[in-house]
Amino acid sequence: ACSGAAQVLHIEGNTFMSGDETIEMWGIRAASATQQDTLTDALIGNLDAYKRHNVNVVSIFLQGSSGGFSDPFSSHGTSLDKDHQRRLFSIVEACADRSMVVIVGIFYQRVVANLQGNRKVSTPEAIKSATRTVAELLKPYRNVILNIANEKNSFHYRNFAAFSFKYPDNIIDLCKIVKEQDAERIVGAGGYHDSLNVIIGRSDWVDVLLFDTDGKDVEKGHHSGWHYDYFRAQGVPDKPMINVEIFGGWTKQFTPPGNYSQAGKEIHLREIIEAKKRPGLWVHLHANTWCQGPADGFPIRYDLGGQGTKEDPGIRWWFEAIKR
Repeated sequence: ACSGAAQVLHIEGNTFMSGDETIEMWGIRAASATQQDTLTDALIGNLDAYKRHNVNVVSIFLQGSSGGFSDPFSSHGTSLDKDHQRRLFSIVEACADRSMVVIVGIFYQRVVANLQGNRKVSTPEAIKSATRTVAELLKPYRNVILNIANEKNSFHYRNFAAFSFKYPDNIIDLCKIVKEQDAERIVGAGGYHDSLNVIIGRSDWVDVLLFDTDGKDVEKGHHSGWHYDYFRAQGVPDKPMINVEIFGGWTKQFTPPGNYSQAGKEIHLREIIEAKKRPGLWVHLHANTWCQGPADGFPIRYDLGGQGTKEDPGIRWWFEAIKR
């Protein structure tokens, strides 16, 4: 029996539960953590520090992120690379040991966009099969939420003609496949397109709306609470919502890594304040240059570091705000 079997995550209304205990869903995006052993070990090595600050969730993607990505699936989507699978299980089990949750994302746009011609997961059938494979592999682990695709409305997916991630019905169909494979699995999806998120959020096959925000939201003053209110007003029922990537690439500006302006900090902290006002809304830190660095020449770090200044760089200030 795996260590993850003891913790069974479920949803009651807009609340996540483990047994009779309410689970808070504050989290951090560590999207590329399964890409290398060093990254997997680094993430696991910092889980205790996260938990001490009441950050209970890590969000990863099997195909990675701009900080490092690959396609770990076989050509027909029927299996996952064994080393990748080992790293995935290590993270899930380490989180289960700490009563933490892992949001496991499946598809990442830059990988999917380059699939045609390399005989990997390049057909609609292979996409569906890969979804089924992940759902089956993770059956023993009940501390996992599946997230179908990163930023499902990203323009990068347009290069993949075989399957359109843009259309909500296709995403919902993949959620249905998850449920057919594992009826009790919590599954969600979303992106940064509000009206498309509404369609996804309304679906009975979707347990949790997993959305993103970007720099345009900062310009408009649209915090996660604004989106939550919009989704509810448009008929998304009383189910949980998690912003799994606050502000996206907008956070690249905070360089050197972990060096935040005061205004930047205040924008991030407002996310926590507004989420606290709304039942069933949670937000996850996305620190692009700190946790997703290689694309910009910086190493990936999952430690907390310091107070987010040039002299004391890091993301500890965010974690301390969650703890408060």
